Amino acid sequence: MTNAAIIEIAYHFGDASVPPDYHRSYSIAVTADKVRVVVDCYGDILADKEYAITSLQFDDLKRSLERNGIRKITLVDDENCSGGTSERITYSDKRNELFSGTVYHCGGKDTGNLGGDISSFAEDVKSLAPDLDKLLQ
Repeated sequence: MTNAAIIEIAYHFGDASVPPDYHRSYSIAVTADKVRVVVDCYGDILADKEYAITSLQFDDLKRSLERNGIRKITLVDDENCSGGTSERITYSDKRNELFSGTVYHCGGKDTGNLGGDISSFAEDVKSLAPDLDKLLQ
């Protein structure tokens, strides 16, 4: 990966199959100067908010990809499990998606093609949206 080429990093959390009052999926897209959070409930947008960040914060997030070993791993079959949650991490340059990986958490097992310390990376991304908890209510 060439960190200098990355101009956008995105994290997506797909919530489990639960009643609408409790279902909250969200995407966080980060560029050198802003963070955009979109929260939805089964496709209905509940929140769409932007925050300003510095290029230093963006550079630290790029370093977090490496620090947390975010990478593709061998695809593992989900064994027809349904109802779990998912996480997806992507990053791109000006024209192309450079990386995309997904992990699906279901039935106590993780499947997919995304490896590394996903939880720590997700915390680094979420920390750039200071009122994320309120947006998820």
